Amino acid sequence: KCVVVASGYFNPLHYGHVSYLQRAREAGTSLIVIVNNDQQTAKKLGSPEAFQTTGIPARDRVRLVRSLACVDAAIEAVDEDESVALTIRMLHPDVFANGGKQHATPKEAEVCQELGIKMIDGLGIEMLLLQPFTQHYDWGKPKTSSAVAALTGQHMPLTPSTSIKPYAELWMGDHPSGPSKARMPGDSVAACLMSTLKSSPGLLGKKLAEEAQLPFLLKVLSIEKALSIQAHPDRALAAKLHQERPDVYKDRNHKPEIAIALTDFEALCGFRPIAELLELADAAPELASIIGPEAMRQLRSASASGDEAEIAAALKQAYSTMMRSDEEVVSSHLRALVGRASAPPPASGHKDNVAKAFMLVRRLFEQFGADIGIFSVFFLNFVEMKIGECLYMPQNTPHAYLSGDIVECMACSDNVVRGGLTLKYKDLDVLCEMLVYKGAPPPIIKPEVLEEGVKLYAHRELDEFQVTHLKMSAGSSRRYCFSGQGPALGFAFTGRGIMKVSGETTQLESGVVFLLAAGVDADITAEEELSCFVACCPPHYFHTHRPEVLKRMPTR
Repeated sequence: KCVVVASGYFNPLHYGHVSYLQRAREAGTSLIVIVNNDQQTAKKLGSPEAFQTTGIPARDRVRLVRSLACVDAAIEAVDEDESVALTIRMLHPDVFANGGKQHATPKEAEVCQELGIKMIDGLGIEMLLLQPFTQHYDWGKPKTSSAVAALTGQHMPLTPSTSIKPYAELWMGDHPSGPSKARMPGDSVAACLMSTLKSSPGLLGKKLAEEAQLPFLLKVLSIEKALSIQAHPDRALAAKLHQERPDVYKDRNHKPEIAIALTDFEALCGFRPIAELLELADAAPELASIIGPEAMRQLRSASASGDEAEIAAALKQAYSTMMRSDEEVVSSHLRALVGRASAPPPASGHKDNVAKAFMLVRRLFEQFGADIGIFSVFFLNFVEMKIGECLYMPQNTPHAYLSGDIVECMACSDNVVRGGLTLKYKDLDVLCEMLVYKGAPPPIIKPEVLEEGVKLYAHRELDEFQVTHLKMSAGSSRRYCFSGQGPALGFAFTGRGIMKVSGETTQLESGVVFLLAAGVDADITAEEELSCFVACCPPHYFHTHRPEVLKRMPTR
């Protein structure tokens, strides 16, 4: 058994109180409510005369609270000051729960610490406003063209005083490498979201409350220059890498992710069908040379046989050989390749896939010089996406973002194994061993249209997250519950509107980021055409999946 004690004046009892008490009941097996007595209420109102005018007698407040289905017992406080410390000592519960913005008073905290009573704050909180964390990596866009800058209010015309600092990523969540700050609507003071969730775990729902962590991370990326050739490990490999090298691999979680295009978006993702790779090798002798004759023979043999195991072995041999090539060999081959890619095409022109590969060779050489990662444009699918289209990066899948603005959602991890197009640490041995060597078209997620203006980006392999795109015309309204069992984290991308949660109104406009508690219904009205993206856990997460817990690193 776990006895929970909650307290309050309840003068009068309103919906916020009911929500708080329901959450308190979920924190244990029984709930006892302490109702502040008439003397305490008169002090809070300022005088006995004020109590006579606006106060409700404690006996009536006790009866009202006792009538709630979530309440097992309600009693009047025996204390004379503003606390309920003496009443807590008398009851000696397992948990003392506070609602909303309330916290234990010093006397209450002292009693709880003395008696070993667990304290929980923030029950009944249904919405938080977040200040996301901005990352300024060198591959980001300038503020004049960056969606990240626009969402943070930093988008502006170029002037002599304009900062040249690139705007690359906007992190929305509680990952320790870039946690958001959180505040209640109407408050001006924000606290770290990590600590807020620890002190107010009830808003995450029953399953996530124990660890008090979000299982997903939502981002916006603005990409001017290519990101590294990389892949994200599966759970088993992530745990192994974290144990062996925690300074490089910061957590033990996997990191499947999706990218939803906000503008035209380019990326490399997954190995091409082997026939395409061979066609490109014929058009670029430098690629065939750096792979070597034996690996090329294996590729042609595998292509002819069509055997998946043989194709996987041939791809692994060719890609691993290429990635481990000597720097001088890479440099000489790349310079010859760039010369070929820059030469006028034959009279008949290059085939489309060859022309695009040569275009990428020229662009990436300009960005990175003689980097081995440039040869990956021949091995990996080149993806060109329009607004609203979605790319899926499964675990152990090689990929690189090349240009554009995207919404990205992933399992909450920052594990990256890099292999090229970067000055950061390249873990080639791990990368070449971990990859899924399967030649196939790029993995695309087609959104499901749930109803007019509501698209769902989800995949059966994605346990921790799904993303809803809500698009509303001016003047329209709707009520929506994004997740009945877990929190929902979202942001307004464009437009203006209002969101009402339990009667409390919040203005929605570009860059407003919000976290809704589990099971909350939000009433949304668009004052002009409104576009929002909202991430939450899919329903099957709460039935089949046990959350992977990150080993939290210190907040910087």
